[in-house]
Amino acid sequence: MTDTPHQIKCSACGTSPVNHNLLLFSDILDATLGKINASVFYFTNTDKWEKFSIFLEKVLFEIFAFLKIVTFSKDVEKALTGRSKLIWEEANKRGIKMEQVKIFGKPVEFYRAIINGKKRYFQSLPIPPWLQQSGYKWLDDKFKLYQVLSKNNIKVPKAYKISNLSQAKKAFENLSKPVIIKPQNGSRGRHTTTNINTEEELINALNLSRQITLFTVMQEHLFGSVCRATVINNKLVGFFRATPPQIIGDGIHTIQELIDDKNKNRNKKISDVNINDDLIDFIKRQNYTLDSILEKDKIIDLSAKTGRFYGGYTEEMLPKIHPKMHDIFSRAGSLIKAPIAGFDLIIKDPTKDPDTERWGIIECNSLPFIDLHYFALEGNPVNLAENIWDLWKKEN
Repeated sequence: MTDTPHQIKCSACGTSPVNHNLLLFSDILDATLGKINASVFYFTNTDKWEKFSIFLEKVLFEIFAFLKIVTFSKDVEKALTGRSKLIWEEANKRGIKMEQVKIFGKPVEFYRAIINGKKRYFQSLPIPPWLQQSGYKWLDDKFKLYQVLSKNNIKVPKAYKISNLSQAKKAFENLSKPVIIKPQNGSRGRHTTTNINTEEELINALNLSRQITLFTVMQEHLFGSVCRATVINNKLVGFFRATPPQIIGDGIHTIQELIDDKNKNRNKKISDVNINDDLIDFIKRQNYTLDSILEKDKIIDLSAKTGRFYGGYTEEMLPKIHPKMHDIFSRAGSLIKAPIAGFDLIIKDPTKDPDTERWGIIECNSLPFIDLHYFALEGNPVNLAENIWDLWKKEN
């Protein structure tokens, strides 16, 4: 889940298109190396190895800098993401010297900062090395997350790990309908299919997912807003709600006409709703076409993807959410053993007692977009860069 605009090239990738073949190869390689590491190089899972790898990373950057392969930029406006820009701006406020890494003159999402007199290299978000970080080795694995959270009685939709059509059909029989199929790893809703009710839809969804991964997850479908709960040092510090683009029927106009009217009268900060294969397939699973006349007062979603760059809406809700949410995500944060994480969940009304709602955590992001909480269309902005830099106040 993100709110970062890009030119759309693949409707299933949304606003974050990627090279499918490269992503598929990378996914297979990560899974293969992960199994080798777990069975042979088990020592790399220790805290000592983690500290050594951080030290080794620093040495390599320094060598590359000496060889002029790596250079550094002081221009905060060249930050590649809004997430990194917030971190950089907060560093400047605190008198922390921060620079962006450039490899062969090209800016990348790595940075260097002088923190408490020491050079620290990091990818976008600076995390103190003394904090436990073992969860980052598996956090983006949606099925592993399901196993950890469900075992500890934190609400998650029932899920199965799928590697072939036979497994998919068996899982489909065992789950309440509709279901969702998504890549086991990955983010931003790429090649995810929701609201699957038939075997034909199941096969199409599996084929779509396997364009970028061989490893997929099938989950029960939850209904409601997609929210991001960002946890820092086991504390819930931001709660962002994103809604998908929606239209309301009047019993007169077609869905195509309602979309055109929505785009014509949209808030300037909200992007147009793009009519593409992903949207057409999405409304088809709701038994509609672009030529359908939507019933009066009927509200339908136009996409599973959420946020203002898809034509949806965003709100920062931290002061409004039910108090139990803080305890739930504090516990979830302690389970995953990662000091900074963004949990994605689906819930109809986060202001109500969560024990009375059907909801669940659907995934977790190891490198969350903290700028979501700052640039929401509604609600008080929350600058989580402050919370992250505060982690460095006490150094072991």
